[in-house]
Amino acid sequence: MSSSEPGLKVVSSDSKGKAFDDIAAIDNTLTPQIVIALCGPLGTPLHEVAESFRALLLSTDYGYEHVDIIKLSSEIREKGGLDKNCSIKELIEKGNELRKQHGNAILAKLAIKKISLAREREQKKAADARVAEQPDLFSGESDEAHIPNVRLRWCHIIDSIKHVDELHLLRSIYGDMLYVIGVYSPIELRVSRLEEVLKGGAIHELIDRDSGEEIDHGQRVEDTFPQSDFFLRVEKITDSHRRSRVKRFLDLMLGTVIATPTVNERAMYAAYSAARNSACLSRQVGASIANDNGEILSIGWNDVPKAFGGLYQTEGDGLNSDEDRRCWNMRGGICSNDQEKKAISNFIVEKLVDAGVVPKDKSDIAVDVIRKKTQLKSLIEFSRAVHAEMHALLNAGAADGGKVQGSSLFVTTYPCHSCARHLVAAGVKEVIFLEPYRKSLATKLHQDAITENEADATKVRILPFDGVAPSRYLKFFSAHPAGRKTDGKMIIREAEPVTRISMEAVSTLEGLVVKGLESAALAEGERR
Repeated sequence: MSSSEPGLKVVSSDSKGKAFDDIAAIDNTLTPQIVIALCGPLGTPLHEVAESFRALLLSTDYGYEHVDIIKLSSEIREKGGLDKNCSIKELIEKGNELRKQHGNAILAKLAIKKISLAREREQKKAADARVAEQPDLFSGESDEAHIPNVRLRWCHIIDSIKHVDELHLLRSIYGDMLYVIGVYSPIELRVSRLEEVLKGGAIHELIDRDSGEEIDHGQRVEDTFPQSDFFLRVEKITDSHRRSRVKRFLDLMLGTVIATPTVNERAMYAAYSAARNSACLSRQVGASIANDNGEILSIGWNDVPKAFGGLYQTEGDGLNSDEDRRCWNMRGGICSNDQEKKAISNFIVEKLVDAGVVPKDKSDIAVDVIRKKTQLKSLIEFSRAVHAEMHALLNAGAADGGKVQGSSLFVTTYPCHSCARHLVAAGVKEVIFLEPYRKSLATKLHQDAITENEADATKVRILPFDGVAPSRYLKFFSAHPAGRKTDGKMIIREAEPVTRISMEAVSTLEGLVVKGLESAALAEGERR
């Protein structure tokens, strides 16, 4: 028998008719284990941040028993046969080679193997100890012979991921048990740190290469970083600064304090939410404008404008789309921007063929190069959509344009140069972005008015977002299901992840990854 009536335990019976609590059994599989993956551009103090996480987690504030830091650079050295004193350039090239040979997620797979084997060893040790203490209980004749998973208060820190495929694999294995921390430092601090290591080497070349290489198996930090769960800006070199930034995240992740979002987190969540209104075929972008007190003046998103004002959007019950003239509902869903870029590429190659510059039998190759290997691929001028920043400005102007002066604009993507110049003209004092737009010419074309230097208050600053990512906003800032108080007093909770998951599927998925590594002869040297 079982029952799911409100207020009653869900009870089942085993093969011998003995009742047990299903919910309690399921809850017992929920784990306090966490996996933290760090991601950040070259020169960011990732190793120091990892050590700050380890020290705090092992403190009495959080009570974790074991924190292991897995350095993927060490995996590259080991699998690539590199010396421990090898250069950064050699590490990058050997990492690229490993990804090319074994897939873009190979380094994440090696980290998963380490995590899986460490947990299995600890589980076996705990099981052996329990059998030794109560041998009769585990003789095989008892109904209690099943040994449950040990609730390990462990954390594994992966330092650091560089490719989106690594992130996708880690998320598919660990789900909400994984927390990705995007660590960022201002460029001048990163250059200063690298100068100490490289002694006058090609610093900026390496920074650009680390950020985003054109080859698929290259490092793609600029694509990976924006998908973090928490953005941690380390703008000072002091230990106390770094420790305080890490501690706020741990308090949120482990639910040890009652915390509310910052002004910037609220504004970016509003922008992120606004982006969901967009039906653009290219990407969804959202923006919000806020004053110094955090009051949201307006929101905007990218989409096609309609006659007499506003953008097309889903109306009423959302069932009637006959008058929706957005690209998804026109000519079978064709993107006008891509169509125009294709036409331009074909036109250029036709003229080059006619002039005898490009052989006719090479025209298809030439078209492909122009479309995919030049700045043409990044052009957005031919889109029918109004950009999110412009939509937010228009909405703010219609409501109370005077408040835009001195306001901050939050946007899910780095502004293009067209939007940037309008934001300057409107009097916006700073722009906070979530995702980079690598080809934006905003700072290049408007050096007199725009800067990425946080300390320069004489220009409009364009700065990366710092705080809880919008994708984790509701999880981190929602009250505990059991409430915040009992008998009129606030509950002091043990440090437990706010998004605990069951270990039942995790071990199985890890096993598949380890088996794949063994078949590729990349897991030798360790035994279960």
